[in-house]
Amino acid sequence: MIGKKKRRKRGKRKKLSFWKIVGIIMLLFLLLVAGTVGSIYWRLYKDSVDIVSADDVDPKAKNVKIAQEDQKDKDVINVLLVGTDTRDPDSDMGRSDSMMLVSYNKGKNKITAVSFLRDSLVEIDGYGKSRLGHTYAYGGVGLTINTLNKVYGLDIQNYVVISFDNLVNIIDEIGGVTVHITEEEAEYYRKTGMPDIVSGSVTLTGSQALAHSRNRTLGNDFERTRRQRSVMYGIYNKVMSEKNPSTILPLINYCMNQVSTNMSVTEIYNIAKDVLGTENLLTQQAGIPQEGMYTPVVYEGMQVLEIDLDASKKLLDQLLY
Repeated sequence: MIGKKKRRKRGKRKKLSFWKIVGIIMLLFLLLVAGTVGSIYWRLYKDSVDIVSADDVDPKAKNVKIAQEDQKDKDVINVLLVGTDTRDPDSDMGRSDSMMLVSYNKGKNKITAVSFLRDSLVEIDGYGKSRLGHTYAYGGVGLTINTLNKVYGLDIQNYVVISFDNLVNIIDEIGGVTVHITEEEAEYYRKTGMPDIVSGSVTLTGSQALAHSRNRTLGNDFERTRRQRSVMYGIYNKVMSEKNPSTILPLINYCMNQVSTNMSVTEIYNIAKDVLGTENLLTQQAGIPQEGMYTPVVYEGMQVLEIDLDASKKLLDQLLY
């Protein structure tokens, strides 16, 4: 279901949604690089994916290049945030366990976060129909972006990739994160190696938070996405509660080494600055496909979601533009 729209007003504090957390963390990261742009620039670009003409894209390549797309609206900036579950980075890329489009419409003063369910059945160039979540393992973030653009008529060109494995040390560095655990989740965790976990507001260690983020046993993709967001919000809360710059900056420096992106420091800084400096900002979030826009089916032995593409495209157009 589409999240409720909110407007930020002066003098009132509201709980920040996931897109806002990402924007603030990005801005904090960038404050650190003022004197070390050269080294950070190399870190950001050492694994970046090129943008080329669609005719020059090989969908079967190990790291597929991003097909160039014309920007649909000059006021709308779309960035794909990919959370990867890479168990063995030396053997394969792992899979994209979380795919979220963060879209900022400067003209309409709104920002939208859209999660794409990894079990969506889509047409993947070079591979035929399969789960959307398979695209990252097949061809990296380039194939994921090209697939989303083709299936949903989008114009994504920029990305940020974060591995869930890298969250463990970050969370331990800040002394754990506090998240809400349901009774069902607590009972499951007590049976699977975390005997002291209770329901309610719980502080998790890095390894516990990772297990919570990776939980694929309870609920569906919507529930998995909720758990991942709760961990990210817990990190944000802990970082923002720390007032001592000497404590925050080493953490930010570590985090910068965990991010892969094809965006320049200036681009990220300008977007974050615009978002954070906007008053009365309209915010909304949604999952694609939405309830009523998909049918659970079995395709070649896989449990997948068959999408109503026309309805999903129409909704995306309304949300982003």
